[in-house]
Amino acid sequence: MVVVVDRSGDRLPPGTEEVVARGWRRAAPHAQVEAHPLHDGGAGFAAVVGERAASTGVPTATHPVLVPDPAGREVPAAVTVVGEGEGATAYLDTAQVVGRHLVDAARLADPVGLTSAGVGVLLRRARDLGVGRVVVGAGPAAAHDGGRGLLVELGAGADLEHLAAVRERWSDVALVLATTTEASLLGFHGASASLGELGVAPAVTQRLETELGMLTDRVNALLPPPRDLLTGLPRRPERSPGSGVAGGIGYALQLLGARTDTGPRLLLDDLGVGGRLAGALVVLVTETYDWTTVHAGVVPDTARAASEVAAPTVVLARQVAVGRREGMSLGVSGSYGLRAGEDLGELAGRVARTWTPPGPR
Repeated sequence: MVVVVDRSGDRLPPGTEEVVARGWRRAAPHAQVEAHPLHDGGAGFAAVVGERAASTGVPTATHPVLVPDPAGREVPAAVTVVGEGEGATAYLDTAQVVGRHLVDAARLADPVGLTSAGVGVLLRRARDLGVGRVVVGAGPAAAHDGGRGLLVELGAGADLEHLAAVRERWSDVALVLATTTEASLLGFHGASASLGELGVAPAVTQRLETELGMLTDRVNALLPPPRDLLTGLPRRPERSPGSGVAGGIGYALQLLGARTDTGPRLLLDDLGVGGRLAGALVVLVTETYDWTTVHAGVVPDTARAASEVAAPTVVLARQVAVGRREGMSLGVSGSYGLRAGEDLGELAGRVARTWTPPGPR
């Protein structure tokens, strides 16, 4: 069986995967149990990848750097490098640079003037390390500039007049965007509209949408979008899945040629977990199994991957707040929450007796 722990944010601490694995082994010593962390791409993304890589013996290094936050103040960040030489991958965590925790509530209510430039500094630092691939984890951000600050920092010019040249300079690096959301930059479910769910006033979100629209008009004039072969219509980059993540940082990275995937789907490949699912019982562990974890993140992405190889899936959580019907849509066969006085290791042991009972003697 394969245990996959949702380590997104700080909801479950390091070592949770082994706590669950030990609990399962105690109740079912005949079962072969392996445990892996996964992450949604938001805060803590690079640290979890580095921790996992180091634990499996892969060369891993952390390179500290000071970068400007959304308001221009220097903050510590890091580039996590996994592997060696040109075959190495650098993992970046944009939350260290533009995370919402870096800015007070008043600025978050209207992010005018906040910039993504620090992410550009972090990208340059990663490239200077000589890696051949850069993976950028992106989630909620304080900056909401459509990635303009990032592009300007990389040399695109104040009016983005050198954008094509910047894209060409970055064409020899395999850029990957690991997103927490597949929302587009513009539209009813885009980056600006999503701020309304965080309490930003409608007048502000509408103004931000207009400003981002002006940005994309400029970009599309400089880099005319390709046309769809079937419809003949332009394939507008501002409508691409993931372009709205981190206030448009996703959009800027896609303009530079970044391949886009959700954080969990990417790590299923990068950490080798996806290839372990076939023929296994998959146990997904998360803090709270609710409507948010059902619709996006480690739980649904891993459950769908397991379903594709006909692997049964169960969910363990400290709290279960959705019914069986929601889980069935993902292929989840059952969900189990903590009882009073129980921890996740004890929950794993209780569920193990149901799902991995000893065979006949």
